[in-house]
Amino acid sequence: MAVPITDSAMYRTIHRQPEELRRLLSDGWEQAAEAADRLYQAHRVYTVGIGTSYHAALVGSWLLRAAGCNARAVNSFDFAVYPEAVDLGPEDVVIVLAHTGVKRYSSEALARARAAGAVTLSVGSLTAEHPGSQLVLRTVEREQSAAYTASHTAAMTVLAQVATALGERRQAPAAAGFRRWCMGLPDLVAEVLAREDEVWPLARLAAERRVYVTGAGPNEATALEAVIKVREAAYGQIDALALEQFLHGPIVAVNAGDLAIVVSVPGRAMERVREIALVLEAIGAELWVIGRPVEGLSRAAIFSLPEMPELLSLLLAVVPVQLLACQMAAVKGVNPDTFRRDDPRYAAAFGLLKL
Repeated sequence: MAVPITDSAMYRTIHRQPEELRRLLSDGWEQAAEAADRLYQAHRVYTVGIGTSYHAALVGSWLLRAAGCNARAVNSFDFAVYPEAVDLGPEDVVIVLAHTGVKRYSSEALARARAAGAVTLSVGSLTAEHPGSQLVLRTVEREQSAAYTASHTAAMTVLAQVATALGERRQAPAAAGFRRWCMGLPDLVAEVLAREDEVWPLARLAAERRVYVTGAGPNEATALEAVIKVREAAYGQIDALALEQFLHGPIVAVNAGDLAIVVSVPGRAMERVREIALVLEAIGAELWVIGRPVEGLSRAAIFSLPEMPELLSLLLAVVPVQLLACQMAAVKGVNPDTFRRDDPRYAAAFGLLKL
């Protein structure tokens, strides 16, 4: 059943993000420092999650590598079910991201880490229970919409705080300046949300078109999050891949008139982003560029973002795609909060298994 966009829990939660981030960046440094203490001597660090939490785990692995960790993101299912894929020992640290604390394979991942003698940390809501975690890094209250938004930005922010604290302790050059940029994040998010009207034309277009999203390096996670949000909130037809992976084969499926969303932020991939965006335009795709305008494009819609370190740009670039998903749901007359459980067929089907 459709609801007015401003009545949806997803919309209200998206717009609560600046307030939630200000709270975390005021009160969350103590838990970040405690986590950094446990990470300081780690041999390896695994960030583990599933769904949106896996995307936060990807972001966390990039941030923790900047702080000097040997960090790798692993899907919760793979971590729990395929132990031979992950070499794990007592000198390692495992960080499990699980907003609600109830998902099956997140719990099994924590249990496996504990059995191996690894240090176990977790990231979750203010009330999440994570049995086996030695330190739960708290984010926001449990979300009411099935399309998680504030919990995702908060989880990424918490991991950025941990990377900041650890990077400062190690004097890691790649993490220099993280604290200053983190402290400015709530205002930057508020500025993006104040421009939500810029997204509506793209939401109307995306509701009727095939949509592709691509981002390079750390912003692969932004592209993947766009997919999971649009699909679960608006049941949209959307695909995403890392930039170069998208080029090597899947780009031939793009047709004239399709919508291509390109994350374009200052960093090592800028020139390749430009080249691939020009190919997409030549094919005839409609382009929406999030970040810095791409030189040479003649007809792209631009959602500009302030320049910030590439590794932190993910915390801001995700906000326009959250707005896109929420607005697409409104355009299509879909309730973005229900995960389709208001449809008896889907409710019965989902009841056949345990998440």
